[in-house]
Amino acid sequence: MSIRSGVIFAGIFLVGIVFGFFSEDFFVQKKIENSKQVRQIGQYTYINPLLECEVAEGSIDARKENFRNELEKYVAKIKKERNLSEVAVYFRDLNNGPTFGVDIAGEFFPASLLKVPVMMAYYHLAEQDPSILQKEILFESKEDFGIVPTIVPKEELILGNTYTVEELIRRMIVYSDNQAIGLLTKMLPLTVMEDLFSMLGVGEDVLTDPEGKLTVKEYAGFFRILFNSSYLSREYSEKALALLAMTDYRDALPAGVSDKITVAHKFGEAGTENVERQLHDCGIVYFPDHPYLVCIMTRGKDSETLKKSIVDISKFLYDKIDKQY
Repeated sequence: MSIRSGVIFAGIFLVGIVFGFFSEDFFVQKKIENSKQVRQIGQYTYINPLLECEVAEGSIDARKENFRNELEKYVAKIKKERNLSEVAVYFRDLNNGPTFGVDIAGEFFPASLLKVPVMMAYYHLAEQDPSILQKEILFESKEDFGIVPTIVPKEELILGNTYTVEELIRRMIVYSDNQAIGLLTKMLPLTVMEDLFSMLGVGEDVLTDPEGKLTVKEYAGFFRILFNSSYLSREYSEKALALLAMTDYRDALPAGVSDKITVAHKFGEAGTENVERQLHDCGIVYFPDHPYLVCIMTRGKDSETLKKSIVDISKFLYDKIDKQY
């Protein structure tokens, strides 16, 4: 690029610095850089940095503000204006700050959300026998799950191909591939899943009953124990959350936060076009030094309206946190 005058260049440069310094992106980026410096001292990116006390001691404070009443009013407003049947929200500050929600006792079909505990169960088995992840499974025929999803995998399994368990887990999480979970659950002992659900106090009926339901608070427990490595080892908890951070569906929960912020999450959808739809998205938003867990479950007649509602609630929560830090 040609420059006619050093003075003009200097002036443009200074103006650029001023505008860049006061831009929202600048502040978000600095928060992220500072947070990464803390995490990079240790060996993990996604699990609780407090597990490495020598790294995090004194560096992270608990959030004090509780905006439960504001959240309740905002959710009620969205529910009424968009004619939604039900909206449930669970929020948990992962720095031992406040935990609250809206309609946390409301029950929903988990659908694809169950892919997370399936992954966790396999990693639990792999801790005892790592070779299980390299076992190969032949994809012989497509399974009919009785639902036509509106969110389809960008990459699908190819009939006649053989896949390792590890690759199927990746596709199940990153692309939410239903055929992948179908193959994986055929090999997975039900007792492993039952033990995991029992540990969290979550009803096991969703494992065997198509009509089984769970709440936002119950489901959020799976992300909580991944973050705190209280079920899997640190290595496998990190591995699981890293996969969840690669989920290619970015239109709901992640769409409500800055695109510079990492979100490890899983969505799920249920229902048919002729009856009420359900759309959920739950995960961890890695706001610099102040990560939080959020689970949003919705029910209504239109999938696009449900998606927009999740985006708006996610943004409401993100803006609340961003104003504090």
